[in-house]
Parts: sequence; structure tokens; C-alpha cells
Amino acid sequence: MKYTSLLAFICSMILSYIGAPMIMDMLIKGKVLASNYKNDEIPICMGLLFVFVQFITLSIIMTIDRFNDKNIMAYLITFIMMGLVGLIDDLIGDKKIKGFKGHIKSFFRGNLTTGGMKAGVGFLVALFASSILTDNLIEIIINVFVIALFTNLINLFDLRPGRSIKVFILLSIIMLFTSIGDNYNFILFSFLGIIFVYLPLDLKAKAMMGDIGSNVMGLTLGVYCALTHDIIIKSIYLFILAIIHILAERVSFSKLIENNKLLKFLDNIGR
Repeated sequence: MKYTSLLAFICSMILSYIGAPMIMDMLIKGKVLASNYKNDEIPICMGLLFVFVQFITLSIIMTIDRFNDKNIMAYLITFIMMGLVGLIDDLIGDKKIKGFKGHIKSFFRGNLTTGGMKAGVGFLVALFASSILTDNLIEIIINVFVIALFTNLINLFDLRPGRSIKVFILLSIIMLFTSIGDNYNFILFSFLGIIFVYLPLDLKAKAMMGDIGSNVMGLTLGVYCALTHDIIIKSIYLFILAIIHILAERVSFSKLIENNKLLKFLDNIGR
């Protein structure tokens, strides 16, 4: 499996080197632009790179290793679905409505927002994936919330260049150590190969991955966690994720990072 992980990383890196400038040029020509936190107009939806490269890389890995794994199939289906709703949110989303509560309130008032749609689809794809990953009802429930909350987690941090990707890298390293097997490590290594190429663009605020990027990045962490961790460790992750999401409704993570010297230093690395 070490061979497979290395192959996935190299394959994704090569495809990203080829695809990144093409997709960026396409978005610029199509005027798919948005204002970043400095109010500079830059290409958004660069997460399209993540969707295409991850799908192609895993397809190549499955072809070379000649295995048909229903868990990978479930991951790719949910991956594409979350990429789709993220793309819709990037293109026509109402940025005035913030937070999970805001989208839920809007829904019950009869107004479907792209954020509300993303939350609903996120829960359904998490349920779909979880029902395939295990037959244990308790573990299915835990997996649903682990996948759903991880999917939204990266979006919470995607407010400054490179921040959410640094969170993804940190969590990937932690989960590689806490997992109980390495059969699915290539999922993370494939994504890390994409990030190796894309990260400089994000850090220098030359492009934004958008919700399409943060969605599929978070989903990848969630599915990997559900696939490779025992129920006790997953429960610990779920508890931490729940605390983070509760805090996100009450405090600004950006302000917390700005007010902490160590976090601010880490946040500014590479910019």
C-alpha cells in the first residue's frame, strides 16, 4: 500500500501541474472571479482541479491494482455530489446569509439557499456513504456526523489564503497516525499531491478554491476517518468536531487566530 500511496501522490501531482494553469486560464477567460478578503478580483472555483484530478487519479489506481472496492465507489460518488453543490454555491450563492443557523432559518421561511442545499445534500451523501461503509447501526450514525461535520469543517477555515489547506494537511498527518490500517491511505496521498501544486496559488492569493474545493477536501477527511478508524477514535473526532462547530456559531476563528501569536505565525507562513 506504500507503493500505491506514492503512485497516487505522484500521479495527482503530475496531473495538477498540467491541469492547474488550464483551469485557471479557463476561469479567468470566463470571468469566474470573486473578491478575496483584500477585495482583489481573483479566479474562484479552482476546486474544480481537485475534483477532476482526484477522480482521474483514483480511477488510474483502481485500474492498475485491478480492484473493485465499493467503499472507493461510495467515496467518489459523494465526492462528486459535494463538488457539485459547492460549485452551485460558488456561482449563485447568497453570501449575505451566514452560518448554519442562518441557512436553516431561511429554509423554514420558505427560502432555499445554496448553503441550505449544501447542508441537506451533505447530510444525505454522508448517510449514503455511511450505509455502504458499515452495517452497524451505531457506527452508521457516528459515520454520518463525522463525514458531515468534516465536510463543513474546512469551509469554516477557508477565510484567508492557505489557511484551510494547512488545516487539511495537519488533520491528514494526525489521522494517518491514528488510523488502524493503511489500505486507504492513497486517498489522502492523492489529495496531498494536488495540494502540493495548488497551495502556492492559494497562499499568494492568486486563486480561490471556493466551496467546491473546501467541500471535497472536508469530505475526503470525513470518509477517510470513517474508513480507517475504530469506533472509539471516531467518537473522539466527532466530539471535537461538534465543539468546533458550536464555537463557530459564537466566535470568529479569524479573530482568535489574529490574537494568538503562535496561530498567527502559522497562519502567515508562505504568504
